[in-house]
Amino acid sequence: MKSEALAQLAQVMRKSDLKKRYLKPVKLITPLQSAWVRCILDVWGSKYGGNEGPAGASSVIGRLMIRQSWNDRESERIMEVVNNLHKQGYTGNELFLKAQQLINPQNSISNLLDRANEQEDADYVEAIICRLFEPANPIRHVAIKYYCDRKCSQDIAMELSKLTGIDAQSAWRRIKWCRELLEASVFNAIMEEREAIRMNFAA
Repeated sequence: MKSEALAQLAQVMRKSDLKKRYLKPVKLITPLQSAWVRCILDVWGSKYGGNEGPAGASSVIGRLMIRQSWNDRESERIMEVVNNLHKQGYTGNELFLKAQQLINPQNSISNLLDRANEQEDADYVEAIICRLFEPANPIRHVAIKYYCDRKCSQDIAMELSKLTGIDAQSAWRRIKWCRELLEASVFNAIMEEREAIRMNFAA
């Protein structure tokens, strides 16, 4: 079943075809938005099968950004703060809490601890992915292979090439499209949920 889902990519000639066939309309995102949604997906992957622990800077960036809205300047600052703290030796929850204190010093420690649950963050992303992508959707399978199985794009492309006979470059291009559409879809879904929550509070 997994191989069949991945093999469907060989039938797609353009990124627009992939988008039309397997997704609802989705807005493009900026490189910075793409960078932080990858951090969020890293959190998901580390809890849903990844072999990399959650202590790294990328995971912490994702956790910090997953439940609040940030503009581009604030997002850049978050990444800079987390990466600098990571270089200083902070890891895991210590890194998460220290970064949150520097970014949002008005927050109480109790509020920070309430948000320090990696599994909840990963479950949140899992729910979004399950809602966005049917089980047989090849974009979902690329997401699992890349973020959960920790396979690089080249390895996934080689698998696709062996399955279908398309050349390696064409296979790699399709994996790239899947990752880009995954990132845009997850980012926009998170933004829509935040906006819905904000509107409910305002009502």
